[in-house]
Parts: sequence; structure tokens; C-alpha cells
Amino acid sequence: MRRNTRRRFLKGCMTAAVAGGVLAGATDVGATTERERGSTGTPSLPPEATTDWSTARGGPSRTGAVGFEDGFGEEFDFDSLETAWTADAEALPVVADGTAYLSVDGAVRALDAADGTLEWRCEGLGAGGQPTVAYGTVYVGCNGTVTALDAATGAVRWETAVADTTLESPTVAFGMVYVFAGGSLTAIDCETGAIEWTRNAVEVSTGDPWEEPRTVERALERDVVAADDCVFAIAEDGTIVGLAPLSGEPELTIGTNYYYLYDLVATGGRVAVRTESEVVAAYDSATGERTGTWHGGVRKLAVRGDTLVFVTRYELVAVDMARGEKRWTVGNYSHAIGDPVIACDTVFVGLGLQGGRYENCLVAFDIDDGSERWVRSRTDSAHVGDRCVVADQTIYIDDGGLTAIRAGSGVDDEDVDDTVDDEDADDGVRDEDADDESGDDGAGDGDDRQGDGRPRQRHDDQFSHGRAWNRPAEGTRANAGSRPGRGRRRVSSWLKLLYRWR
Repeated sequence: MRRNTRRRFLKGCMTAAVAGGVLAGATDVGATTERERGSTGTPSLPPEATTDWSTARGGPSRTGAVGFEDGFGEEFDFDSLETAWTADAEALPVVADGTAYLSVDGAVRALDAADGTLEWRCEGLGAGGQPTVAYGTVYVGCNGTVTALDAATGAVRWETAVADTTLESPTVAFGMVYVFAGGSLTAIDCETGAIEWTRNAVEVSTGDPWEEPRTVERALERDVVAADDCVFAIAEDGTIVGLAPLSGEPELTIGTNYYYLYDLVATGGRVAVRTESEVVAAYDSATGERTGTWHGGVRKLAVRGDTLVFVTRYELVAVDMARGEKRWTVGNYSHAIGDPVIACDTVFVGLGLQGGRYENCLVAFDIDDGSERWVRSRTDSAHVGDRCVVADQTIYIDDGGLTAIRAGSGVDDEDVDDTVDDEDADDGVRDEDADDESGDDGAGDGDDRQGDGRPRQRHDDQFSHGRAWNRPAEGTRANAGSRPGRGRRRVSSWLKLLYRWR
């Protein structure tokens, strides 16, 4: 059973810090988080984690799910969905407080989620994977470093060297940035960029019950997620590890009896993982007890509450994890199913060129019964994208360029056909009750770093809806404080400012 470690987390701080392990000093913007050390209580999850799609697979729990405020409930009018804007960027964003952030060609760009207007870009980072937004800061894994950028301006707050390799999207929770690098899990202070702890292995007891137990080391491997006041990661030989967020001390080890594990998620007192046997296995996050397994050639999964949704080689399946029963199964799509996303009462999934009735479509299914709610068909492109992002009732897809879809935008999309032929009866929904088978200062593009070696920030006045970046004329600099679309910013933008400066 896990033991609890707790410290309070106080938000809002105006300091500029340089700490051990930090390559470049913080800017005048300063930090946005401060922790009261020595008290009891684990810092809370970032506010962005509960209201936005703030990192890869949604949030620090990596569940691939969002709730009512961002998703699509029972009363939502799917007929009102249309293209809001497009951008010439083959990447999916993370979204927080009305801004979409994405990594493109090693740079980080921030777009106004209302209309796609470019707010700022920071180049020369060597960014890899999606950024993570937390505590008013954008954290990005780069070539050997973790870099923190001011979410409003793109100014560099700090850079911390961790390994000589390109890093994936970091997990941010409990006032820490967690990243796998060079065979170790590293925890970095969100405020200062100082490395708090590193861990490359844990000790576990192993052996048959009738034998003397022996202690062996299990190296940490991948997939750090955060939930239930704990940080979970996958270790070698099919082990799930729970670590104290602020110290890295082991609190829980789970021997799964599988050898390889992937796609770890943690939520609602559970951790779930996909195995090399293409099985989803779920465990109690406090005791390590197995609570369920689901078979069927599982490829990707998403979890919200008691609902598990996964794709197999051929089907989309929904499971009630509390009852251990399948709810429904959809289709026979021949290796063509993308990553599922749960948005409140709706499941979104992309289907490729072998998608049968839904060939080259993004489809929305009702989470309760698997009935079709909406279809978007791409008739003239190679693919509709095998992944999507959902935030603030907006769907973002990568279909050869970033496309934002929401209700009533008024933008025509001649390339989109939102209807499909009702053919192929084999692709219908099966009810499981009936079938138990179950700053730019004018520098040229060739120089993306400032004189002190830090990445250069650029702020642009306009962003074209025709999938092209419009940059200021050579030698000019746009005013980041007068960004277009500012009058249309959501109330959350003001809340963000209050949160950062209070």
C-alpha cells in the first residue's frame, strides 16, 4: 500500500531564478509557482490539467479524455460543426486558456484558438514532441534540455540540461516537470529549473511464494503519468512503479506478469496499461491489486471515469470498468483505426483508407451505446489523421495541416463532405447484451538564437487562414501586446493573467 507524502502548493511568484542544472538565467517575467517547503501536502495538479488539453494525450494522467466543459455532451448539436480555421502546420497542438501551442520544425508556436492567429513563436529550440502547458508556462522537451517558456509571450524562463538526446513531451504535475532522459527519470522544479531528483531503477522483491524472496533492480523505461498524489512509470520486466512526487522514493511496485508494457494511464484510483499480449490490464493505484483485464488485440486506449475505450486491430470497443463488461463494439475496419479520444459523452476516432463505410473519416460515437453522432469525411486528401485533440468544444486534426473544427464558425470548407453512404451493414454497432463474445529584432532566419545562446522569440501580427505563416517585414517587430483577436479572447485569458500576477 502506498504511503502519502503531502506539501502545500502556493501559486503566483514574481522571481527570476538561476539554479543548479540551469543553462540560461530566467527572464524578467520570472516564475509562476512557489512551494512552501516543510509543510504537509502534495502540490495540486496544474489548473490547466483539469480544464484543457494541456499535454500529450490530454493531461498528466495521459488518459486521452476531457470533460463536459471541453467536450461534447448529450445536447450538443453536431450539425453545427464546421471548419473554423486551418494552418500550414503538420502537428497537433496542446490547448490551454484559449491558446493552441504546437511544435513545428524544432520551434514552438502559439496560436489564438479563436481564429488561428499567430501570437508568438520561439525558434532554435530543437523541440521534439508536443509541449506541455502548466502553471502559466509552456514546457518543451528539446535536444538534451527541458525549456520553459512564458505562455503569454514565448520568452525563455529557463533551460535545464538533462541528457544528450531529443526529449519527448514532459509530464508536469505537483510543481515538477518529469521527463525520461538517458535512462533516468528526472524531476525538475517548475519554478527554477533546478533538478530535484533523478532515478533510474527501483528494487523489487521477486520469487515464488514457497521460496526465499530475492531483491532485484528494475530499470525505469517510459511513460511517466501523474494522479492520486503519485507519479507512475513503467519499469522493465512488466513492472509498474509508483513514486513519491517530491522525492522520487518508491511507494508502490506492481508486478503485472507481462513482459512489455505500453500506454500507461492513471485516473480515479486506477492505473491501466497495454501489454505485449495486446491486453489492457487495470490495477488499484493504492494497493496494486489487479481489477480487470480486457483482451482482443488492443492497440490504443482512452479512459474517463469508469469507461475504457480501446481500438483493436479491427474494432472500437467500450468497456464499463466498474462492472467489467463490454458496453458496445463498432465495426470491422481492417487495421485502419486511429487513437480514440473521449470528450464528455462522445468518443472520437479517425479511420483510414481501409475504413470500410467510414473510409478516411473522423467519426464521433455516443459513449453509452456506440451510436453514430457525427462523421467528417475527407474526399480529396490522403488521410483525415489518425489522431485528434479536443479542447473547449473544438476538434483539432492533422490532415496534412492543422484544422480546427467547432460550431458556427461560418468558414466554408469545400473539401469536406460530412455525409457517408449507409452501405456495408457489417460496419454497424453490436450491443454486447445481445452478443457476449464479448524578439525578433530583425535577425535573419539563419540565426535562431540570441547572442547569449538562448532561443529567439518572434511575435507576428497576422496569421493567414490560407495555411501560410505571415511574418513581419525584415527588420520590423510586431507588438505582442496588441495581438489580433484580442477582443475575442475568452474570459479564461483574463483568469490566466489574474492567476499569474496575484
